[in-house]
Amino acid sequence: MKGKCEFADDCPVRRRRAQAERLAQDPKRKGELGELVFVLTAASHGLIVSKPYGDSASYDFLVQSGRRILRVQVKAAFTERQGAYCFNVTSGRQWYYTEQDIDYLAAYIAPVDVWYIVPVHVIRSTSAIVISPGARLKQRGVRFEPYRVAWHLLTRKSQRKTQSVIKGDKSEPSSHPEAGAPP
Repeated sequence: MKGKCEFADDCPVRRRRAQAERLAQDPKRKGELGELVFVLTAASHGLIVSKPYGDSASYDFLVQSGRRILRVQVKAAFTERQGAYCFNVTSGRQWYYTEQDIDYLAAYIAPVDVWYIVPVHVIRSTSAIVISPGARLKQRGVRFEPYRVAWHLLTRKSQRKTQSVIKGDKSEPSSHPEAGAPP
């Protein structure tokens, strides 16, 4: 990209932002694109990614690192409002995500191509979160900066033997000792 200017007609950054704005008009496609980018990025970090059959699970993906399996919900934002990106963090059934539903939220900000890997305990009892990439102290969205590009939360090895998430009984909480633990 040497010699390319963000303001030039053929600038790749400008084209990506324009495409993101067009895609933001279709929420279903926006979510699908966010999921595709998640799979590619997670795999590039050495994670094994599986998608459950159908769309009735409370999570989008199972992510495996070694013997550790985590439930991840993916959300994508394509439009900025006052320097921030808003994510709806309720399930389609209108309840908040809890430790019984997911282990992590993976929030993708498409125009700046950045991921936030947020433990579920951080978003508990919240219907929406606001993330401002690069926010500083006392700015809106600053509380999520520790989770910016925090793929290590998904890849770190468990200290104890973990069990599979899939138990058959949805009422059982996750058996992952580190799931949702702060970094």
